[in-house]
Formats: sequence, structure tokens, C-alpha cells
Amino acid sequence: MGNTIRIGLFQQDIIWNDIFANQFKIESLIKGLSSLPDILLLPEMYTTGFNGTPGILSKKDLSGQLAWQQSLSVKYNICVFGSVIEYNQDTFYNRLFFTCSDGSYDYYDKRHLFGIGGESEFYSSGESRKIFSFGSIQIMPQICYDLRFPVWSRNNMGYHILIYSANWPSNRRIVWDTLLKARAIENQCYTIGINRTGTDGNSVNYDGGSAVYGPKGETLLLMDEKEQYAEVILSIDDLLEFKNSFPVYKDADSFEI
Repeated sequence: MGNTIRIGLFQQDIIWNDIFANQFKIESLIKGLSSLPDILLLPEMYTTGFNGTPGILSKKDLSGQLAWQQSLSVKYNICVFGSVIEYNQDTFYNRLFFTCSDGSYDYYDKRHLFGIGGESEFYSSGESRKIFSFGSIQIMPQICYDLRFPVWSRNNMGYHILIYSANWPSNRRIVWDTLLKARAIENQCYTIGINRTGTDGNSVNYDGGSAVYGPKGETLLLMDEKEQYAEVILSIDDLLEFKNSFPVYKDADSFEI
């Protein structure tokens, strides 16, 4: 099949502020799969839901989330990708962990905090863009509100896949659909948005819409509003063939890259 990657998306109905119940739900999903993907994608704050007041949660429980995700990766020989509330040196972060089967990990801290929702009052912003590597495949991680800021995802770092882990509410669904496709086209990459579904503890509704788009803006996967799991196989060879045959990036001005 050439240079491909198999990605699983769990569009989760997150149980509000119940870290262990959400962890149990995710592991139960993995146990029930007949075969496992290379990478499992989870929504933003997949153990709690989008929580604007993280201080009400146990700092001990928060600090154990990375270890749990690492153990899941090692136990099931799978990479796991998703954000959680991280408490580190008296500071809260909306931190996305990428854990792998050998116990290694990398992380990305959300850069653009959702001020309208009070996120900037309790969380610290990330300072740098990151690239995660899966063999030769390069993945750029982003979190939810980052989607509205295209310069932050500019593909001048040679990545193949752009992934947004999100809690994107249903009343702004058209923005989600439109910008995910735009990021795929402008960056000539695969773009994936993994969203949650259900209703959170603040009565905010989410209708899923997790999706995978190709570099031409073509829809490769689109999920409805239900909690569900789906997979997609992406060909990096096909991506590079298209990008080399239509090298838009070579015409960019210096300030654009």
C-alpha cells in the first residue's frame, strides 16, 4: 500500500469532569476493536470536557493523565493523540499529548486561548508550533480555537497531516466545516478535525462533524452527530504526488511563509 497511515477517530460524548469514567470509556472502545489503527485521535479535553474552571478538579488526578495515556499506548501498541487539562508548576495548560507504543511522548500547548469563554483567565498559552513524527510522516497538532488563525498552521514546516482536537459547539458548526476544508487546501495537506458530541456541564451542545479532508478539499470522512468511531487510511505517496504536480507553495511571498 506504499507509505500509508491508518487513523482512528473517536467522536466522544465526554462525561463532564469525570476523568476516570472517560478513561474507562476510551479503553473499552480500544478493547472492542478487532484491529487497531496506527493512531487514535481524541477530542479536546477528552477526560473532562471543555472546563473553564480547572481549579475545581483534583491536581493529583490531573497530573496522572499523561501516565495513563502512556500506559494505554504501551499496553495496546497504539499511538494516542488528544488534549487534557495539564497542571504543571502552578499553571494550567490545555495540553495535547501524543503518546507512542514505546512509552515516548511529545506535547503541544494550545496557543490561541478562547477568551470569550474565559479560557485565557485560567490557562497559559503555548509558545511554539510543534511537529509530531510517526516514522517518516510529519503531523502538526493544533487545538480547537487555533483553527481560526491560519498563520499558526502555515505549512512551512513540511508536515503531511494537520490535526485539530476540539470541543467545537454546534452553533458555530458552519465555521468548523468551512475552515477545516480551507486549511487542507491552503496547506496542501490532509486536515483532520476530531470533535466531541453531546452536551457539556455548561449546557453547551456539540454535534460532532469530525472530518478528514484531502489536499484538494475533497471530503474523505464526515461523521454525523452521534458518538462513534471511524477510521481512514491516508496515502502520503498520493499527497506528495499531488503537491509536486501542483506546487502552489513555491509561489508564496516570503512574508507568507
